[in-house]
Amino acid sequence: MAYFPIFLDLTDANCLVVGGDAAALKKTRALLDFGAKVHLIADEVSLDLAALSEETDHLLLEQRQFTPIDLQGRMLVVVATEDDELNGQISMMCKEGGIPVHVVLDKSKSTFDFPTYLKEQNLVAGFSSCGNSEALEKFLRNKEKEVLTWRLGELNEMLGRWKEPINDLFPRESSRNSAFEQLIDYALCYDGIPSDEEVEELLGAISMSL
Repeated sequence: MAYFPIFLDLTDANCLVVGGDAAALKKTRALLDFGAKVHLIADEVSLDLAALSEETDHLLLEQRQFTPIDLQGRMLVVVATEDDELNGQISMMCKEGGIPVHVVLDKSKSTFDFPTYLKEQNLVAGFSSCGNSEALEKFLRNKEKEVLTWRLGELNEMLGRWKEPINDLFPRESSRNSAFEQLIDYALCYDGIPSDEEVEELLGAISMSL
């Protein structure tokens, strides 16, 4: 069964990672990339994780064993250990407590997947194979890199700034959709982000034509 795609706001979210190897590092970096606060607990912590903790105050490392109390108040949990029994115990406790959990080595114990993703500012695309093929996910990401560029990230920010004025200017949904589509076409056609003056002029022309 495929996972349902959902985008969460992880800004300052209280997240737990159990494990200290390369897989834990990869998942921790992804969580930090989206603004989460990560508490990582492991018997042994890699040098790369230790170095990462020096770069941000959003990562707290503790070199010790996991205890059930560590799950309190967590928005989501990542389990990246090679201990199958521990992985299963943490997974079961998370499911009983309604905490989303990802077990790196066993998707059957997980309730969510970490997608391979592209991120340009607030514009994000994610790819999930439901754990079947990370290679295929990477293939799709590399293909989409040609489309989802930094310029589209900038365009997304511009459209966000103009969302409320456009909603006010065009009360009808069909008109609003047309306005946004024409702004996007304009930006892509000229391979640049229109200035506020250009947007105002374009919106005026669109308003007259609708």
